[in-house]
Amino acid sequence: MARKTVISKVLDVEAQDGIIEFPQNRALYADQFTDEAPQSDEDRAEFKAKNMKDVFEHYQPSKKGIALENEEGGAVYEDFDFKSLKDFEDEALIEQSALMGAAKDKIDAYNAVIRQLEKNKSLRSAMKDPTQRGNLKNALQALLAELDEAE
Repeated sequence: MARKTVISKVLDVEAQDGIIEFPQNRALYADQFTDEAPQSDEDRAEFKAKNMKDVFEHYQPSKKGIALENEEGGAVYEDFDFKSLKDFEDEALIEQSALMGAAKDKIDAYNAVIRQLEKNKSLRSAMKDPTQRGNLKNALQALLAELDEAE
């Protein structure tokens, strides 16, 4: 049986329209996306947004000094700016982050190797035989040493 997540915003005890059904295939994330203090009520009352672009241009949400963990377990601090709703998507966040970009590049490289292993029969058979696997490992290490010397 499918479950539904219900978000309630009770304005009054008798209010029926304060309940919103939230689809299961969506994520809701609520946080303060700016390091600045909220504006006064007068400032908010004067601001009339016509669309989301106006809201992002007016408030210019950003988070500074977000702690991310690197491969060694150390903390890396990065800043994120949000100019549209798309900036909250994975790809946009990865583009803004040097650490996540490097990790994504590494994952993509590993996936490319996996795809080659799945497609290349001779490489697959070499991986099954311990002697051939050792030879392949030595060849790759020699290639890596050459690449390191070239830098």
